[in-house]
Amino acid sequence: MNALRQFYLEIPVVTRAYTTVCVLTTLAVHLDLVSPLQLYFNPTLIVRKFQIWRLATTFLYFGTIGITFFFNMVFTYRYCRMLGGRLLSRA
Repeated sequence: MNALRQFYLEIPVVTRAYTTVCVLTTLAVHLDLVSPLQLYFNPTLIVRKFQIWRLATTFLYFGTIGITFFFNMVFTYRYCRMLGGRLLSRA
């Protein structure tokens, strides 16, 4: 368990935060704490009812938990980490 914790803490901060929030959002929907209909992008609800969270949650929910979700998380982690490395090498 200590190796898993160490791996998690070695992930760059932005990648770690984004991946963690994606997993938590998807788990919240899976556990029926939140409905997917409360997360999707709807300009009318954003402007008229001030549901500002819809601007972010659109990018955080990856659908049902399964093999597709697992691969989405792996690819998200991989490409966020690669992007971070490219940005650091240009600085």
